[in-house]
Parts: sequence; structure tokens; C-alpha cells
Amino acid sequence: MDRLQTLILCAALLAACGEDTTVTPEPTPARTEAVAARHTDPAERFCDVSHPVGEGPVLTLPHTDGAAMGTSGWRWLNVWATWCHPCLEEMPTLRDWPARLQADEAPITLSFLSVDATPEALATYRTEHADAPETARLDDPGGLPVLLTALGLDAGATIPIHVLVDPTGHVRCARTGSIAERDYETLREIVRGR
Repeated sequence: MDRLQTLILCAALLAACGEDTTVTPEPTPARTEAVAARHTDPAERFCDVSHPVGEGPVLTLPHTDGAAMGTSGWRWLNVWATWCHPCLEEMPTLRDWPARLQADEAPITLSFLSVDATPEALATYRTEHADAPETARLDDPGGLPVLLTALGLDAGATIPIHVLVDPTGHVRCARTGSIAERDYETLREIVRGR
């Protein structure tokens, strides 16, 4: 390239530097907005793993001690532990929802499954917290990864875990992480089949 061509190219580049050619991208939607835009099934928006009613795996719990999970209608299993701060924070909300859901024509039975390592840890917690729910406890904490993979979750998934079982006994939804008041309507939609 001769000297004149180089000068013309440099002048053109310098002139272009003064122009505002930046493109402002659209703001990225929130996770729930992005997921909602792709899915109309509320379980697909809310759950880490979801299945159509009657098509998920049949829920089979490892051996537990304590209260058993209901066997009919919609069932909700909350997997928790006394050492899990998010589990304890959401518990008051969870205990109120079955009555609210019943009133909203979305009846569901809520059961709790503790993954505390020893029965003594759970007994101590229940003694110190009179409002603690009736709960079963996984006999062998090593059974948790087996349960998680059977639900379609990663074997190392963190608690709390929420499992919704449809009236046919099949897992409709498995979700890791806490839920809050903002999730009520979505849970109601799942149970009501909307």
C-alpha cells in the first residue's frame, strides 16, 4: 500500500471513531420472564424437572422412620434438614399453603422428609421448636442421592427440595431451592392443571 492510500485509510478510520456506532442491546429478561416466554406449562417454569400428569416416574421413597407420605390426591414432599437455614425460613409459609390451596380449589397434602444424619438431631430440634411439623426422617442419609437421581435431579442437589406428586402417583415436579410467597400462584396453577 502506498503512502497516500495509508493516509486515506487512517483518515477514514479516525473519522469513524468520532461516530456513535454502538448498538444498545435489549435488556436481558429475568430468569422467570425468559422461561415464561418459552413455556406455557407452569411446571416447566417453576420446576427443575417436570413431567406431564401421569408421565413422570412413580415416587418411591427410601426407607424412613416417622410419618408416612399420603397416598392419594395431589401430594407435596418437602425435603429438609434442621441445619438448613433456607429450609427453616420457608417452613412457616409451607405450613400455611395447604389450607390456602384447599380454599383455592387446589387441594394438596404436604409431607416433610428430614435428611438429618441422626434421629437425635431431629428429636432435639422438635423439642426446641414446638411448631416443627410432623416429619419422617431418611434412615440412611446415603439414600438421598438415590432419591435425587430418581427424581431426575443431580445427585448433589441442595436442599430444600420440593416434589409434587400428581393423583396418579407420578412425579409432576421436582424443584431445588426455597420457595416464597411469590411462588404460590404458580403452585396453585400446577395443582389445578392450568
